[in-house]
Amino acid sequence: MFAFLRFAFRRAFRNMKGNLFLNLTTVAIIGISLLVFSSFTLLAYNLTSLLKIWEGKFEVIAYLKGDLSLDQVEGLLKKIRQLDGVETVNYLSPFDAMAYMEEKLGGQKDLLQGIRPSIFPASIEIRLKKDYWGHTKIEEVVADMKNIPQIEEVQYGQEWIDTFSVLVHLVRLTQWILGGLLLAAIIFIISHTLQLTISSRREEIEAMQMAGASPAFIQVPHYIEGLVQGVLGAAMATGLLFLLYQIILVAITPLLKGWLSGIPILFLPWETIIKILLGGMILGLFGSFLASLRFLRYSR
Repeated sequence: MFAFLRFAFRRAFRNMKGNLFLNLTTVAIIGISLLVFSSFTLLAYNLTSLLKIWEGKFEVIAYLKGDLSLDQVEGLLKKIRQLDGVETVNYLSPFDAMAYMEEKLGGQKDLLQGIRPSIFPASIEIRLKKDYWGHTKIEEVVADMKNIPQIEEVQYGQEWIDTFSVLVHLVRLTQWILGGLLLAAIIFIISHTLQLTISSRREEIEAMQMAGASPAFIQVPHYIEGLVQGVLGAAMATGLLFLLYQIILVAITPLLKGWLSGIPILFLPWETIIKILLGGMILGLFGSFLASLRFLRYSR
C-alpha cells in the first residue's frame, strides 16, 4: 500500500513538472478565485464581530423630566428595575453628564467653559437582558418606560443595529452566492486542466490499460495532482489575504485612534483557514475525479 502511494505521489509530481506552466496557471486561478471568496468571508467575520461588540454595549437611555429629588430618583430606579427584561440601571446626574462630556472632549474641554451642568438632563442608562435584544421585546420595554411620568424621552440604537444586521446578512449571502459560482468555475478549470494533461499522455495510459493496469493505478496519480493544485491554490489565497489584511491594517491604523478606537480588525481564525485549505483539496480532488472519469469514458 505504502509502495503504491509512493509511486502515485512520485508520478503525480512528475506529471506536474512536465506540464509546469499549465499547472501553475491553474493554481493561480484557483488562488485568485478562493481569494475573492475568502475576502468576503473575512469581511463577514469582522462585521459579525463588530455587531457582537455593539450588541454587548447596547443600552437604553431614559432622559428625565426637570429636577427630581433623591427619593423620587430612588423610587424611579426601583420601578425600572422591576420591568421585565431589565438587567441593570445606572443613574447619571447632570454633573455626571458634564464630566462625561469633558472626558470625551479631552484637550478641547475648554469649549464647555461657561456652561453649567444643569443644561444637561439627568438620565438613566438601562441595560437589558440578552433575551430582550430583539426589536419586538425592546419595543415592549421602551413602551413601559414611556408610561412612567418622570421620563421625558427614551432613546436606543436598536434600529441602527437591525440595519447593520441586515448588512451582515447581505454580505454573507453575497459571499455564498459568489462562492458557489467561483467553486463551480474552479471545478471546471481543474477538470479541464487535468483533461489536457491526461490527453497529452493518452498513448502511455492506453498502453498501461492494455498491460492490465487497474483503474486505480492510472487514476490515483491524477487525483493527487488535482489535490495538490487545490491545496496550493488555497494556500496562495490565504497568504494573499493575510498580506492584504496587513496592508489594510496599516492603512487604517490612524483611524483606529479616532472613531474606530477599541474596535479590533481580526484575521480569520485557524479553524476557518483549515476549512479553506481542506475545501481547496476537496475541490481539486473532485475536479480530477471528473477529468479522469471523462477520459476513461471516452477512451473505452
